[in-house]
Amino acid sequence: MLMWPLAFLIINSLWVGISDNAAPYEINDYEHSIETRTVNLDGVLGQDRPMPATFEFHFSGQTSDSGSVSWKIIDSSQQTVAEWSGTLDDKPEAWEGELNPGNYRVETTADEGILTEQILYIQPFSSYALEGHFALSILLVLVAFAESIVRKKSKQYFSNKGSARQQLDAKAPFKRLNTGPSDDDLLGLEESPWRTPKGL
Repeated sequence: MLMWPLAFLIINSLWVGISDNAAPYEINDYEHSIETRTVNLDGVLGQDRPMPATFEFHFSGQTSDSGSVSWKIIDSSQQTVAEWSGTLDDKPEAWEGELNPGNYRVETTADEGILTEQILYIQPFSSYALEGHFALSILLVLVAFAESIVRKKSKQYFSNKGSARQQLDAKAPFKRLNTGPSDDDLLGLEESPWRTPKGL
């Protein structure tokens, strides 16, 4: 009985890890010049439910310690979903929000000599965390129910098979008997009828 509650905890713990997992989309890095990137976000099983998103970005001056920097996330309808602008001296925090499945364009502008590192993190399964827990719990209950039925049927099958064999043995008109002399009927070495003549 302890096995199923333990399995319930393990499966739901695994689902928590999966639903909290974030898929990274690299937009720009320090090794390359700044470019406009397009990101295609697919929904889970074709659904269009919004997905939690985090946009982390850092700027670094290669030839200057100051300058203007900014970025925008634009959806397929040309609407600005998120944006930020500031200077190289600012220490901005990561943007957090929700993005619907679809195509997005990330536009980044910066003064000459400034590079950026930008990563967009998407949690596609986080929006279905509750449904996942419910579905896995129902599935586990069905498996436990099916396992108990199979075990009961197997026990009944072997019990009926044993009873049928006992009935077959009881109806047999003859029983097999062992033939041949027993070990007690065999003569020992000193009782053998063939003896060595005296004087030899």
